[in-house]
Amino acid sequence: MKLFGANMDHARRFNRRVVLETVRLQAPLSRAEITRATGLAPQTISNIIGELTEAGLVRSVSRRSGARGQPAVDLDINPDGGFTFGVSFGHGVLLVILTDVAGTVRDRAELDLASDAPEAVLDQTAATISAMLERQQVARQRVWGVGLVIPALFQDDRLVVLGEVALPGWKDFPLRQSLQDKLGLPVLLENDATAAAIGERLYGAGRTLTDFAYIYIGAGIGGGLFLRGQPYRGGYGKSGEIGHLVVDTNGRPCPCGNRGCLERYASVSLALKALGDVQAATVRHDDLDRIAEALADGDARLLAWLDEAASSLRQAVVMIENMLDPQTVILGGVLPRPVLEALVARIEPLPRSVSLNKAADTPRLIAAEMGPDTPALGAATLPVFDGMTPELSLLFKQDVVERI
Repeated sequence: MKLFGANMDHARRFNRRVVLETVRLQAPLSRAEITRATGLAPQTISNIIGELTEAGLVRSVSRRSGARGQPAVDLDINPDGGFTFGVSFGHGVLLVILTDVAGTVRDRAELDLASDAPEAVLDQTAATISAMLERQQVARQRVWGVGLVIPALFQDDRLVVLGEVALPGWKDFPLRQSLQDKLGLPVLLENDATAAAIGERLYGAGRTLTDFAYIYIGAGIGGGLFLRGQPYRGGYGKSGEIGHLVVDTNGRPCPCGNRGCLERYASVSLALKALGDVQAATVRHDDLDRIAEALADGDARLLAWLDEAASSLRQAVVMIENMLDPQTVILGGVLPRPVLEALVARIEPLPRSVSLNKAADTPRLIAAEMGPDTPALGAATLPVFDGMTPELSLLFKQDVVERI
């Protein structure tokens, strides 16, 4: 009997998420339209809308006229119903973004890190967040949480894989828990590529998709996978290492021990090196501006990098399609939009794969919609995704922390 009651409670939480996600994606909607869209009973919808309205997450935005009877009340997500922070850092740069639950950026700070030491970085992060809360007059109790991303992989919230694009000296440091203790707010930890994929699923090119692969082009190459509407992390939390797909068996050596990995041909670091930056480990916004300017000027060095990167990415996309048969592959990361579009144009047309005959209205490869702030924006979506998006496994969990 206790199990039945627990499952009923989880079902109510699942239904709330279904309603909240429906309103987020399709608003403005009336109660009747939400009922039809979700298949839930009218009384259930009425109860849930009452709870969400009382919590400040849903608001009435207008009354529609033109039909018989009393005009229906339209409902929408209340942007002021909650706020999230997105934090990304690596190689001396800290980026913090404050967004509301509708995805609007309310504040942004890009800072040079005073130190790469873990405690110093987290102290600077906590101070930046506190200053934003005061500046924007946002109460801490309205903050759903803080998303934290870093270009590395994690196991049990600790860094376990450190490549040349990750922060040195952080292995096994309890990153999430340490920042959570300093802030007194929930902290969710993710690698930058998976966070970017979640951001595209909520607010970008993946809004209407359930199964897609995301290729993240940053200082290195990462990837995020969405299967059946949920991010897939693999058996050991290390899925999406697309940068280490071998695209040339006799190619350039890679720190992972293989040769010819995708990351050796298509990263932003290599674009900067092509433009004469021999260091190119740090990717700042002025570096991205340089790449965009080089494209606008028709710089032969950048065009050569684009051609080489496109050739390698073309092979990677076909591998991904043949392995996963996604609805599409989204190409994104921190590249400026014109450069990203130029890269997509060079990758197409794609060779034959299992996805060749997919629906005509779903291209095999599309450019991401989130821009150079993708790491922090993706981080900011983590608490929203955690609180809004329905997950079937919630119906069967016995210990679930209620977030909404």
